Amino acid sequence: MQSTRPLTAHCQLANNAAGLPILTIHNDQAKAQISLFGGHVLSYQRHGEPDSLWLSDKAVLDGNKPIRGGIPLCWPWFGPAPARVGDDKPAHGFARTSLWTLDGVSDHQDGTLVHLSLVEDEATLALWPHAFALELDVLVGKELSLVLTTRNTGKTPLTYNAALHTYLQISAPEAVSVTGLGAPYLDKLTGRNELQQGALTVTAAMDRIYRQPEAIVAVQDGERATRVVSGNNDSVVVWTPWAQGAAAMADMSDDGYRTMLCVEAAITTDAGITVAPDEEHSFSTVIL
Repeated sequence: MQSTRPLTAHCQLANNAAGLPILTIHNDQAKAQISLFGGHVLSYQRHGEPDSLWLSDKAVLDGNKPIRGGIPLCWPWFGPAPARVGDDKPAHGFARTSLWTLDGVSDHQDGTLVHLSLVEDEATLALWPHAFALELDVLVGKELSLVLTTRNTGKTPLTYNAALHTYLQISAPEAVSVTGLGAPYLDKLTGRNELQQGALTVTAAMDRIYRQPEAIVAVQDGERATRVVSGNNDSVVVWTPWAQGAAAMADMSDDGYRTMLCVEAAITTDAGITVAPDEEHSFSTVIL
C-alpha cells in the first residue's frame, strides 16, 4: 500500500501497487478491506476466526477487469444482459468495474460504517440509458452488512436486476451443507426447473437460482456455521465452477474452487425491479 491516509480511528485509505484506492478497516470486532474500484468488499474477518470471504490468489487488482472473489456488485443486470438492455453488453453490468465515490466513513459501537456511491456518466449511459444514484452502505462489525440502494434520478422508470455476489470461504466442498434455500430452483447448467431435496451438498459444478429462499440461508462447513441473511431479494444464487471451470479461469487457481462457494442475495426474475422517477429500492445481505 502507498500514501496511506487515516480517515477515522479504525479506517484508512491507501492506493495499492497498481494505484487502486482501497479502504482498510480494523476495529474492535473485525477487519476488512474494500476497493473503491467496483465498490468491492475484498475481505472480512472477525477477530479470532478465519476469513469469511474468499479472494482468489490470482485476483486482478489493477482496475482493468472485475475482481475475482470477495463481494462483487452485479448491477444493473445479473449474468448476460437481458433483452431489454440489448446485446454486446458486459456480463453482470458495470457497477463492479466502475470507480465508486467514498462519501463517508464513521466509527460506531457496533462497527465501522462506509458509504459509497456511483452515478451515471457518459460510459454508463452508453450501456444503460438511465440517470441513477447507486448507494452502498457497508457495516463492518461482528457481522458484515451490505445494503445496495438504487435511486432513480431520471424522468422515466428504470428496471434493474442485481446480485451481491458473495464468495464464501470454505474448508472443502465435502465439508459443506447448505439449508434454507427452499425447494424450487432453476439449474442454469441444464436450463431445467428442479426441486431441492433436503440440504444442499457440493459435489460438482453448480449454478442454481433458488426462487423461494428463506430469509436466512445456513452454510455449515464442518464445525463452522455461517448464515447469509438476505433482505428485499427475490432469489438466492449458489455457484461453484468446480475443477473444469476453475481451470478455464485465468484469475483462479486450478484448485481455487475447493475453498470457495458463492451464496448470494439476488434479484433475478425476468421482470426485475422497476423504480419510478424520484423513488428508490434497496436490497441487502448480512454475513453472520
